[in-house]
Amino acid sequence: MTNKRGLMTTNNSLERFLKLQVQEWTHQDTEQKRPLGGPVIAISREPGCDGESIARILAKELGLVVYDWEIVEQIAKDAHVSEQLVATLDETLRSELEDWMDEFVGGSGFSEHQYVQSLRRVLFSIAAHGNAVIVGRCANFLILPEKRTLGLCLVAPLKARVQNIMQKLHLSEEDARANIDHTERELRSLVKAIGHADISDATNYHIVINTALVTPETIVQIAKEMLRVKS
Repeated sequence: MTNKRGLMTTNNSLERFLKLQVQEWTHQDTEQKRPLGGPVIAISREPGCDGESIARILAKELGLVVYDWEIVEQIAKDAHVSEQLVATLDETLRSELEDWMDEFVGGSGFSEHQYVQSLRRVLFSIAAHGNAVIVGRCANFLILPEKRTLGLCLVAPLKARVQNIMQKLHLSEEDARANIDHTERELRSLVKAIGHADISDATNYHIVINTALVTPETIVQIAKEMLRVKS
């Protein structure tokens, strides 16, 4: 089942997805002694710019797995699953995770400190295994390693975003604008609290793309070339 954003919503769907991912990663570690370590595309997007659809297209064309914000959040809130993900890392990567976490201890000032710490562990684990497209949840500001991670920010004119939200959520123009305003405030606060950054600062990303002017097909080609250069 999906919600109006086209994202996975049922606990059963999430549990099945996560179980399969953990099994796959564990198998990779057993067979290869190290995770595959493929590319990671971390997508930040303005609400209403159709970032979720573009994420799915990127994943399909590049052979990656999409981790939308609901999946990442579910993992972060489920301590058992979070531990399973970390357990799929080898000793070297677990040591790197511990060192990375130490840099943030006591530094976020975020009220849900345990959730933030879990979120960081989850994002690190996903990034360590690679071959992922992560949508939202401050992934661009928290995950490593930089060499394999492409930070992509998707934007669009407000008028276009309002129209998209009106169509997708069946809202009036007034309600669509209110929805965008509310979501933007939440995103700014989250990135500031967790990532200690300004989500609107273009220098935080490898590339910023206007989805009203650039087709998904072109975005895929840009991402391919950027990942090729970074590899």
